[in-house]
Amino acid sequence: MTPLSYIEIKLCQAQAKIFEASVSKTNCSSPIFIRRFVYSSIAKSFDEKVYLYRSDSIADVLDIINEEFGESKYGQIKYSVDQMFWIGYIYRCICIKYNLSSKAVYKLFDAREIIKYYNIFHTFDIVDAAERMMESINYDMSSIQDKTYKVIKRLFYTKKLTKLLGKNVKVFIDRPIGYDHNGIIYSLNYGYIKKLKALDGEFQDAYVIGIDEPVKMFEGKVVAVINRNNDIEDKLVICDKSKNYSKEEIKKAVYFQEKYFKSKIIMENNLN
Repeated sequence: MTPLSYIEIKLCQAQAKIFEASVSKTNCSSPIFIRRFVYSSIAKSFDEKVYLYRSDSIADVLDIINEEFGESKYGQIKYSVDQMFWIGYIYRCICIKYNLSSKAVYKLFDAREIIKYYNIFHTFDIVDAAERMMESINYDMSSIQDKTYKVIKRLFYTKKLTKLLGKNVKVFIDRPIGYDHNGIIYSLNYGYIKKLKALDGEFQDAYVIGIDEPVKMFEGKVVAVINRNNDIEDKLVICDKSKNYSKEEIKKAVYFQEKYFKSKIIMENNLN
């Protein structure tokens, strides 16, 4: 398996330092912290590879997790700082090398199981350790059938979205204009539609363009699909039924977030 790239190492180190700091700066046990972390918006920003663009300190990150789940003093088990640094590092390494989310890796190696692997593999090269851990549970990364299934599933998902082009949908806004999401300030209303679910199991995300003030709900037509090459989710772009936007206008409107991804914009005229 190839070594981690410079950016991948930085991601692993950043997560490791958060885990390390949790030993002295959180009141809950280490297993509880790990579980809270992997289900947090912070973990999602690591999964989406946008964490390094944030300006939050480690203290800020720990505060964000507490805001999401509430203060906790539950549990008494505290892993050492060395153990937590390695655990944070190896979790992120596995996520990167096996293209898995934080939640998915946690389900393979939960907080109480992962410490056993520290005792065995913490002196190994980190990529080698990740590979050996996955082999120990018979996880087959190279399975052609598995890869083919994922590719086909992704194609069908994008096709479902393109079938919505020109159709009317209702968007429920959970990130209105001005919303600060981990340092990304939303210049558009952003939310989800309940018409279908994305590949992560959550409702399909959507941008609303052409509205200059925060709203709680918007009903309009699907004018474009943003097809991300380096993410499992695509995004819909919704506008007023009476309006139309060019690809260049849409690209400019969503740039505040899409600049972190490799993507293309699909519109009805692309399909003809």
